[in-house]
Amino acid sequence: MKSFWTAFLLIFVAELGDKTQFMTLALSSRYKAVTVLLGVALGTMLVSMVSVMLGRVLGSVLPRNLMNIFAGLIFIIFGILSLKQSKDEEKIQTDTLKNNQHLIWLSIAFTFFLAELADKTMIATIAIASRDSNYFAIWAGSTLGLLASNSLAIIVGKTLSKYVNGKAMHLIAATIYIIAGLLALRQGLIS
Repeated sequence: MKSFWTAFLLIFVAELGDKTQFMTLALSSRYKAVTVLLGVALGTMLVSMVSVMLGRVLGSVLPRNLMNIFAGLIFIIFGILSLKQSKDEEKIQTDTLKNNQHLIWLSIAFTFFLAELADKTMIATIAIASRDSNYFAIWAGSTLGLLASNSLAIIVGKTLSKYVNGKAMHLIAATIYIIAGLLALRQGLIS
C-alpha cells in the first residue's frame, strides 16, 4: 500500500495547477462531465501505464524539452482555433459530436495522453517506478492521483459554465489553452 499512496499523493499534488488540469477545465466547460471524465480516465490510465512500464528508459528516449514545445504548440493552436470558431461552426460541431460521443472522449483521451508526455507527473511516475518494483500499485496510485486532481477541474469547469455565458466560456477556454501552451513552450525552451 505504501507504493500506491506514495504515487497517489505525489501525482495528485504535482497535477494541481498543471497545464493538463487547465485543459480538463476548459474541456468540461464544453462537453458533458461524464464524457470528459471518461476521456481523462482513459488518457490517465495509458500515460501512467507507459510511465511505469518504461521507467527511467523513457526519460532518455523522449527529450522533455521537445515534448513540452510540441505540447505547447498544440495548445496554442487549439486556443487560436477556439477564438476563430464562429457560432455556426460551433453549433455544427456540437450537433455532429452529440451523435458521436465516443469520438469526443477518445479525442480527449488522446489529447490528454499527448499533453502528459514528458510532463512533471509522468516524470514523477517514472521516478517512483525506477525505485520501487510494485508496478501495479504505482500505476493505480498514479492513475487515481491524476484522475482525482482532474476531477476537481471538471467540477470547476461545470460550475463556471453555469454562471458564465457561452461566448465568455469560449473565450476563457481559448485563453486557458493559449496560457497552457505558453507555459509548456517556456518549460521546453528553458530546459
